[in-house]
Amino acid sequence: MFLSFDWLDLLSKLLHPIIAPIVAAAVYYSLRGLFRSFQAHRLAKRALRSVARTQEGERWVEGPGFWLKGPIIKPDGYELRMQASIPILMIATLKGGVGKTTLSGSLAAHYALRWNNRNGGPVRVLLVDLDFQGSLSTMTVADKRFSQPSKANQLVSGDLGRGLLRHVAEPISQVGMRMPLTIATIPAYYDLAQAENRALIEWLLPLSDRDLLARLLRLLKLRSDEPPRSNQDVRYLLADALLHPEIKENNFDLVIIDAPPRLTTSHIQAMCAATHLLIPTILDGLSGDAVARYIDQVAIHRDGPEGDARSKICPHIQLVGVVCTMVPNNARDLSGDINSLEHTLAAPRIRTHVLPQSCFIRQRPPYRDAAGRLIAYAAQSEAKDFRDLREEVDALGDEIADRIGAVARGWVRK
Repeated sequence: MFLSFDWLDLLSKLLHPIIAPIVAAAVYYSLRGLFRSFQAHRLAKRALRSVARTQEGERWVEGPGFWLKGPIIKPDGYELRMQASIPILMIATLKGGVGKTTLSGSLAAHYALRWNNRNGGPVRVLLVDLDFQGSLSTMTVADKRFSQPSKANQLVSGDLGRGLLRHVAEPISQVGMRMPLTIATIPAYYDLAQAENRALIEWLLPLSDRDLLARLLRLLKLRSDEPPRSNQDVRYLLADALLHPEIKENNFDLVIIDAPPRLTTSHIQAMCAATHLLIPTILDGLSGDAVARYIDQVAIHRDGPEGDARSKICPHIQLVGVVCTMVPNNARDLSGDINSLEHTLAAPRIRTHVLPQSCFIRQRPPYRDAAGRLIAYAAQSEAKDFRDLREEVDALGDEIADRIGAVARGWVRK
């Protein structure tokens, strides 16, 4: 009996260090699974509520959308940083094929070549390409835009905060343009589309053990194979990067964002980062209706749904106006089309106007010939077609400068 007792005691001492961790791990993973199940259920219900339809009489009306989903967690100092920000001009609409990218590049070149900043040097422009096709990137960056992950991918993912953005912006490298051009670009490539989807899902379902596991693995001097995820509100990742003090103080005077023609993750990020919005459109009924619907979307996100001002996510964005692009290059009277567009723009919650005809961008061969190669406005050519398009862009750029308070910021027209 004595020998048997010693044997059992010894066996217990040997097995205890093995069984105890197994039991502890089983309890941990069971509790973690239960917790995450409840957490996923709660998050899913919250996301479903944000897109739920409501019944008005016999109709079912779509909700405001999940981009207004709470909680709304803005970066530290967001309000003050937005008020003190350099101009961040978002060029956007929800209809493709209206010359948005050409306009973004042309305005960047206009400000770099025609305006000086308060220090007496040319205005320094940061171009942010958020359309995964990368058309704006091909106008400014020769080969580096094809590297993956693209800079736009990293920006949307929150990897370029803390002042890192200024180190990765690409200077002009396409040839055939007037130099020096004080323009830098955050180029985009097709991987941006997947990054937007990933960032959206991670925000809607932030189920991650990274914080807990990272601490444990550091203690064991191991590393986690779980990819990094931002703990910030995905809607404000771009704002957090662009509002960093070094962007304003040491690097750029103006940011121009070429936003995608869809309410994607990067489009919403642009709305939450932008101080001003310019909407390009073609002069036809279909495009005018698309502009009106887009302005309604801006109103919902800027001011919140009717009766729910707490849900506003981009309260600082101001509408510069609507500019007509790709206008036929002839002497046709446009007053009827403009009046029709103005009438359409009277319906949305935010009232805005069409910019003067002198600011319209017309169809000109240099835009077509320069597509994907360079910014036509900055081309070295002095042919009449190039001079004519520069005059139009200059008129538009000067009009925008008045509306964003360029002179009050110390800018001087050359």
